[in-house]
Amino acid sequence: MNQLYKPKTLLFSLILVLSVACSKSSSTEEIASVATTTTTTTPPVAEKYLYVASGTCYSGNNTSFTATTASNQVYRINLSTGIRDITLADFLAYPSSAADSPTGIVDQDSDYVYVAVENTTNALRRVQRIAKSLNGTRSTVLDYSHIGLLADTQPIRSLNKTSGGDFLTTRTPRIELTSAAPARIGTPYINPSVAPCLTTNTNLVKTTQLSNGKFVFLHAAASNNRIGIMNTAGGTSCATVQAAPNANSFPTAMFYDSANAKLIVAYAGNAVTTDLNSIYAYSIDETNGTFSSPQKIYDAANYPGTQNFLLYGISDMVYDSTTGYVYISTAISTATTVVNYTIEKFAYTPSNIGTSNMSVLTKPSSASFYNYGNDTKCIAKMMIAD
Repeated sequence: MNQLYKPKTLLFSLILVLSVACSKSSSTEEIASVATTTTTTTPPVAEKYLYVASGTCYSGNNTSFTATTASNQVYRINLSTGIRDITLADFLAYPSSAADSPTGIVDQDSDYVYVAVENTTNALRRVQRIAKSLNGTRSTVLDYSHIGLLADTQPIRSLNKTSGGDFLTTRTPRIELTSAAPARIGTPYINPSVAPCLTTNTNLVKTTQLSNGKFVFLHAAASNNRIGIMNTAGGTSCATVQAAPNANSFPTAMFYDSANAKLIVAYAGNAVTTDLNSIYAYSIDETNGTFSSPQKIYDAANYPGTQNFLLYGISDMVYDSTTGYVYISTAISTATTVVNYTIEKFAYTPSNIGTSNMSVLTKPSSASFYNYGNDTKCIAKMMIAD
């Protein structure tokens, strides 16, 4: 072989080796770079829903729906879209009993809700656990013996759970407390027919619990319309009472803004005169169990003047503290028929209470959040959950 050719061959081979080595080094660095790059994904946000118990409601004697003419459904609405998602239970269909009507709903967990079922037959009054699915499975967790007596004729108005996990069922003359065991606590647990709360208690509508365990109740009866606070001991341990703004203003719904110690109460009546269909904000001293500084933040008598929306015969309200929105079930005319009951959405600005009362509740849209239909007659209770 030509000796002059060998150096050229060796030089070419050396260049080729170095080129391959550089190429491998570059590829290795790229692979290492890719390997060390981590991709973070944001977990999907769980949908939130407005759960609705649409049955025999109380809205200041403004409705004529009965257990046989009410919607008698439990369903949920997507809060992001305002579109109905699924029906959890239809109490006009199997496996329900005749005259079943849902009047209360509370959350259990991500899989179940509890629903109070009113029935004109006392032995059929009960609390059921229902799965959060289409036509969810149902099981009875409390029967009539846990929330009263067999001979009892008083309807179930609402359902709550205490901070300790016990059930509060509001019957028209009293409030029952039942453990998860289940076992009835007290006979009954709260009977507020003692001064200064009530001289007679004939129509207890709803109950809620304050942060320190005391209970707030709504009582709706002519000349005895009021809200009150009961101490944690139950029985007749009344702390204080606040009369309605008008003798004919019936308290029908409330929510407690614990962050600002404000109780928001809706009243309903049979006219659009001052205070009859109104919403008031009360400051609460939880320690002493007292109300103070009542502020009117809505009055149907102001429509269509200083307020451009009509709320008539409010049956329930619920507050979403994570977004600052309030949802109100109400008629939007003075005719409380099926074609007038809707769910309205409001932005709630508690800082305006006492300074700009008529702007505490403002509508983000002129349209109803959820329009009327055969499933809105009449909304007894709402709650927000996943």
